[in-house]
Amino acid sequence: MGAVCNRDLNIEPAHKLKIDQNKLQNCRSNILNLVNVL
Repeated sequence: MGAVCNRDLNIEPAHKLKIDQNKLQNCRSNILNLVNVL
């Protein structure tokens, strides 16, 4: 999952740092949710 999130972040322009940070937080939340389910 982490690789997929990183790939999605790299596709977006780097000048929108806040949006990238939000996406990164969403990725972390998704990973934590998957771990909790398992």
